[in-house]
Amino acid sequence: MPYQNQIASKIAHERVVNLPEVAQKLKTFKIVYDCPPEETGSFSAMFESVGSLSSSPREIRYVFTVDSSQYDLPVNDAIPSAKVGIATFSGLVVDLRERSSLVKNGFIDPLKFNDLYESSFMVFVTPSHNVVVTDAGRRLDNLQSIRWEIFNFLKRSPFKEISYLETLRTVLLEGGAETKADFNCPNPDCRTRVEWNLTSNKPDAVLECPNCGEQIYLSDWLRIHEAIDLEFGTGSILTRFSQVVEHLTVLNFIQIMMKIPVLKKDLTRTALIIDGPLALFGEPARLHRYILRYLEKVQRTLDQPLVYFGLQKTGRVKDHFTLLANQMEKQGKEIKPNSYCLVSDDYRFKYIQRRPSSNKYFGQEVLYGQDFMFYSADRKKYVVSVLYPTDEKNDAGYKKIFDGNSYPVLPTIFNLLNQIGTDAYEDAVLPVALAHRYAAVSLDPGTKILEIFVRQHTGSQQKEMM
Repeated sequence: MPYQNQIASKIAHERVVNLPEVAQKLKTFKIVYDCPPEETGSFSAMFESVGSLSSSPREIRYVFTVDSSQYDLPVNDAIPSAKVGIATFSGLVVDLRERSSLVKNGFIDPLKFNDLYESSFMVFVTPSHNVVVTDAGRRLDNLQSIRWEIFNFLKRSPFKEISYLETLRTVLLEGGAETKADFNCPNPDCRTRVEWNLTSNKPDAVLECPNCGEQIYLSDWLRIHEAIDLEFGTGSILTRFSQVVEHLTVLNFIQIMMKIPVLKKDLTRTALIIDGPLALFGEPARLHRYILRYLEKVQRTLDQPLVYFGLQKTGRVKDHFTLLANQMEKQGKEIKPNSYCLVSDDYRFKYIQRRPSSNKYFGQEVLYGQDFMFYSADRKKYVVSVLYPTDEKNDAGYKKIFDGNSYPVLPTIFNLLNQIGTDAYEDAVLPVALAHRYAAVSLDPGTKILEIFVRQHTGSQQKEMM
């Protein structure tokens, strides 16, 4: 690793690649998971025509999606370890009926573009490494400061109706937690088991650990604060926090539509899209089971299942799909347009990645959606994570999960992707591209502007404290 501000040599790699032992060693390596050219015919046969599905697509009027971006920014050049974490979130509703009049003669009508969607934008700011909160009414250390900012953000209501904490409580109650949510005291010197009464305690209440007196929040149940690295800061916390907020935002939107009768009737005509897989990783992973059970209960109150899915822009399945399409193209073959392939565990462990050592099924502790590869009518490659058709994650449940006929929403999802695809980015869809446009701050000059903003405000605060 070079010293700070040290510029790496532009030709140093030549000394490595020209070494005979390096070239010899590389010849002994083999890619384990690949698309063998001789099997391209069998790959093509694995893709089934969307028209072969037994159910028919239904009309989707609205699309709701949410996206986020994260930044870990330095506060002071003299103290490079002092950083602030920022996450931005954008929720977006698109009216598909309006979209039909958006494009004229191949160009977007700028006057109608702004009327196409409604969006919301939220920003989360937290101390990172070597920075603490000073306005909490008490002296906080770094860990307490991060927990305080997570708690305060989740007290907010993304659509001015229901707070994130209220959504979390509802999902836990409806998803099988009965009346209590238990977790360890977040004080690393205590770790006493704490029980949070979901029915008697308000979601934004502040309790005390019965053993050490540490302030306790319902947001501590998510265990996001446990991802802190005392040496390297909060990069992983921002990632964990952002994925939780993205999922809670969609759930919050569902709860608002369920609460208001005039909106509830449109819920089954609304596509709810997560940017990424239907999964939660790391410390908050256990929340995925509660989400799955909660959504199962919601669907029982509706006349049709929810159109709820994730779109994966990157990852191993996406890489495999791209490689597969390229291999077939080289051989003069092609995947049938408007066809799909369910990525079963047998397929995944043979061509994409190794079988897990701890669980029988892939993603058993994190996933609540099944992966499908969809080759659209205009030859775009989508990796779609579709809500499980069951809330039982056992042998009987996975038999249903790996059966494409268990997903009556598939024709609707595939038909929708054919409608809302955009050439703005590779294999992109318009609502997700728009949401990312609002959540993401461009690296140049956007991130630099954020950094200057952080420095100015923390600098003025330091002057006031002196």
